[in-house]
Amino acid sequence: MSFLQKKSELEYTIQINVKTNSKTQKIVDDGEFLTIFLNSKPVQNKANKELVHLIKKRLKISSNQIHIISGLKSSGKVILIRFLKKLEENCIKNKLINRES
Repeated sequence: MSFLQKKSELEYTIQINVKTNSKTQKIVDDGEFLTIFLNSKPVQNKANKELVHLIKKRLKISSNQIHIISGLKSSGKVILIRFLKKLEENCIKNKLINRES
């Protein structure tokens, strides 16, 4: 099973495990979920904001297309992403994991 699940033609969910207060910001594919290392501490929603910003930057989409649907206050999260145009699953995975900034 993959961390990326197709919900509809333009919607995908991503299973994420967040590691906060990290020295470097990076995304690692662990098979069933993505492990995302963030610089922020989980205080006053800073880590969630950094997470949304990182995904937005990697996928080149706006932040209103990204929604945390579960795990708002935990390290295990499910994120819903709505794309404006159809993208292949492999393309989304490559953009998330490989730095294309």
